[in-house]
Amino acid sequence: MKQTKPKMLIFSHICSPQYVTGAEKLLLFMIRELLPIYACTLVVPTEGVIAAHARKLGLPVIVQDIPLIVPLYLALPHMNEEIATKQQEPSWRDLVHLMNKEQPNVILANTCVHPLPAIAGKALGIPVVWSVMEAIRETPLTPASAALIEAHADFVLGISETALAPLRTPGMIPKTTLIPPSWHQAELRPEGWGQHRANRRRHLGIAEHERLVGYISSSIFEGKGLEHFMEMAVKTAAFHPKARYLIVGNPVDPPYFERCLDVARAAGVIERFRWLRFEEQVATVYPAMDILVVPSLMPEGFGMTALEGMAFGKAIVVYGSGGLAEIGRATGNDAYVVPTGDIEGLAAGVSALLDNEELLQAVGARNAREAHAAFGVAAYRERLRRFTDVLKQQAPRPPTVLKGSGPTIYLFDRGALRPFRTMEAFTAAGYRVDEVRTVPDAFIAVWPVGEPIGTAAAPARKRRRRRAGKGKRRRRGRRGVLKPRRGLRGGKARRGKAAPGGRKRRRRAS
Repeated sequence: MKQTKPKMLIFSHICSPQYVTGAEKLLLFMIRELLPIYACTLVVPTEGVIAAHARKLGLPVIVQDIPLIVPLYLALPHMNEEIATKQQEPSWRDLVHLMNKEQPNVILANTCVHPLPAIAGKALGIPVVWSVMEAIRETPLTPASAALIEAHADFVLGISETALAPLRTPGMIPKTTLIPPSWHQAELRPEGWGQHRANRRRHLGIAEHERLVGYISSSIFEGKGLEHFMEMAVKTAAFHPKARYLIVGNPVDPPYFERCLDVARAAGVIERFRWLRFEEQVATVYPAMDILVVPSLMPEGFGMTALEGMAFGKAIVVYGSGGLAEIGRATGNDAYVVPTGDIEGLAAGVSALLDNEELLQAVGARNAREAHAAFGVAAYRERLRRFTDVLKQQAPRPPTVLKGSGPTIYLFDRGALRPFRTMEAFTAAGYRVDEVRTVPDAFIAVWPVGEPIGTAAAPARKRRRRRAGKGKRRRRGRRGVLKPRRGLRGGKARRGKAAPGGRKRRRRAS
């Protein structure tokens, strides 16, 4: 059957083998919502969980390793040099050839660390959508990172104003669209929450009358604020004997994780803590909690953990880091958003909820309602529809005539570059100078060079001039004076006879 939907090639920057990270989860959600509109193909660097999920949805999956450029996200001085270095590697050639083979109508590059698909797509004239899920680090070179994204993206999707803020330059404003994340409520299986709560709490040794304060992060490292959670917990534990604390996540820095546990050990309350490694099936974990704390110390691109907690009807207390503050404002949770790093404020928010059971239940119920209103799937689909209505108007513009930084102009002909020998050959082929597309030299380098276009007229003229020069030398007389052309006929015989007399006369003249 002939494909009727336009084709979208989607590039995931990672494919975790054990679990789905936040960025992968958001990308997979977007893909599912795009499927009614686009025929999507997912490109991943390795096999992993998101690739398996994509195949279950019926998506073609291509495994091809594409280098990441982390200095672009960190706004470091060597970002351009690292891009240039990666463009000298075989993976760059393979990426360009993959796009040329697949012939997508649009490509989507995910996260700020994944610029190579956008650069290659732009050179091939394919509309580029760049999905930004994190805020570029603030350094003196942040504008340079933003300029690189502006140069290679036709559209930029941001999951929060925090993520889009570094890109809100005059040239980028028309390209940027805010589409916050969402979720499919049915997949949270609300009908099973009661059973999940009972099972988890029994497994953890938590009684129903006790209040469980939770912390969740797929990867636990210092920026996720576990140490602040521990210090908050110690403060609240002293006044709330029924409070228990749950840590969910995979420690990627074991010494840091142990240092965090030492906070509870030193206070003599370690027995009130539980730890679970991160589980993809969060629907079995959130129901066991009563309060969710998100003490992130880094500007979160959005803060999906907090939104998930609200979707499960939980009260939340968060640091106002990046997108977390936006979620708080949108859902009426300003009272439970405290300044980043304010451990006392974190403890005060949790204590207020532990002190008042009625308030705790009311805040959880309100969070569920407000989260659905602001970020539910209906709101997401409407935002996505408005964006795709604009995107569908953009068609690929494959390069026909192009050049790099040098003067040579090429015709892009069936996977090869055919150089025009002269500008006369270029114009004789029916092209105009304003049609020439300038592309990176690294793009020029990946294609074989085909048969040149035009005749080699200049070398032929040079040979005629050399032959004419030899004739002139033959016609020179005794004193280097050119003889008349008409004297050339039969000239060898006459010169041969006159030569001896000539030499005698020259001697007499001397």
